[in-house]
Amino acid sequence: MYIGVDDDGSVVGLEKAEDVFDKIPDKIRATLGILPEIKLERKDNKKYIKIKIEKYQVPISYHGKFYLRSGRSNHEATASEYDQLLLERYGKTWDSMPVFNVSVEDLDKNSIERFKKLAIESKRLKPEDVNIDDKSLLENLKLLDNGNLTTAAILLFHSDPEKWIPSAYTRIAFFEKDDAHLKYQDEIHGSLIYQAEEIVRILYAKYLKAFVSFKGMQRIDEYIIPETAAREIIYNFLQHKAYNTSIPTQIKVYDDFLYIWNPGELPDEVKDILFQKHPSKPRNLKISQTFFRAGFVEYWGTGIKRITDACEEYGSPIPEIVNEAGGVAVKCKPSKSYLEAMKGIKDTINDTKKDTINDTIKLNETEKKILKIIESNSNVTQKEMADELNLKIVTIKRNTNKLKEKGIIERSGPNKGGYWKIL
Repeated sequence: MYIGVDDDGSVVGLEKAEDVFDKIPDKIRATLGILPEIKLERKDNKKYIKIKIEKYQVPISYHGKFYLRSGRSNHEATASEYDQLLLERYGKTWDSMPVFNVSVEDLDKNSIERFKKLAIESKRLKPEDVNIDDKSLLENLKLLDNGNLTTAAILLFHSDPEKWIPSAYTRIAFFEKDDAHLKYQDEIHGSLIYQAEEIVRILYAKYLKAFVSFKGMQRIDEYIIPETAAREIIYNFLQHKAYNTSIPTQIKVYDDFLYIWNPGELPDEVKDILFQKHPSKPRNLKISQTFFRAGFVEYWGTGIKRITDACEEYGSPIPEIVNEAGGVAVKCKPSKSYLEAMKGIKDTINDTKKDTINDTIKLNETEKKILKIIESNSNVTQKEMADELNLKIVTIKRNTNKLKEKGIIERSGPNKGGYWKIL
C-alpha cells in the first residue's frame, strides 16, 4: 500500500510525511493488532509512505471484532464462524480436534457394532476391515489424534456426547395449528450412529401422519415427504451441523407442513447452486467420512439430487432449502394427493358436526382483496398484504382473523416460513 502515489503509480508526494509516518504504526496496531513493515521513501524530492503487509495465518480483528465477506457486503463473524475460519487456516476441521481424558473403552459398544454392520451391508468396508479391535478401527477411520479421541469419535460413538458438545441432540415436536399449539415432543440423545436411525424411526412412527388414499384396489399411505428424502435430509444435517454452538437440531411437524432447522449456514459458494451440480464441502470431514462408510451418505454432493428425485417420484413438492436464523432450514409442503386424502378424512370427521356447508358467507371488500392476494401467493406475509393494499397491518390482522373465524382461510406451519390455505 502506498500513500503519496497516484493510481498510475506516479509519486505525487505527501505533505507532512514524517508526521503521518510517525502516527500510522500506532493507528494500525490499535485498530487491527498487527505490525506491518512501514517505510518512508523518497523519489524526485517527493516523500511517500510504503506499507507492506504479509499474509497472516490467523484472522485479523477490526476494533476487536472479526468480519467475513458475504457477496458484496461484510458481516460480523459469529463465534462458530470464527472457530471454523481459524481451523481452516491451519488445514483442520472442528471435528478433528482432540478430546483429552477420554479412552476408547469409554465409547458405546453398541454404536461401534452397529457401525460395523452398516459398513459391511453398504459394502463400503469388508468384514476383515471391521473385525478388529476398536482402537485399530478408530485409527483406520482417522478418528484418533496422537492417541486421543477426536471430537468426531466422541460424537459418532459415545453414548453421551453432550458432556463435551452440548448441542449434540435433536428435538422433535408436533404442533396442531401453529407454534402456540404444541401437542407433544421428544428429544433424541446418544451417539450420531444411534441418532441417525432413531430420528427417522420416531419421525415416521409417531409424528408424520399417513393419510390413506386408493388407486383402484391399491392402498397408498400418503406422507408429507417420502421417507427416502427425509432420511437424506436428516443424515446430511447430522454430518454438516455446526456442533460448536449450543443449539440442537430442531424438527417441527404439522398436519401439512414439515420444518427442519440445523445450526450452521450453507457456504456462500454453494447456497446459490444447491440444486445444480456442486462440489461437496463437508463442515465436519471426519463425521462425513464415517457416515459415508456406514452407507448413510455419499461423498460427491449428490444429497440434494437424491432428495429431489425421491420427491418427484413420490409426487410431493421439492423442499425449500434456505439459510435462516444462523442455520439451514428445510421446508416441506405436501403433495396435492396428500392434501386431498387429509381433507377426505377430516371431512368425514366433520360430517358428524355439521350437515351442510354455508356457501353464502358475506365478505367485506378488504376480506375479498386479502383472499385474492392469498390465492396468487400462499407465502405472502401480513406486512406484504398491508403494503400492497396500502392499509395498516392492524387492519390486515383484524380481517385475516375474521376470515379464520369464518372458516375460509387457515395458517399452516410456523409463524416464519408457513403459508396460507384457502379452505
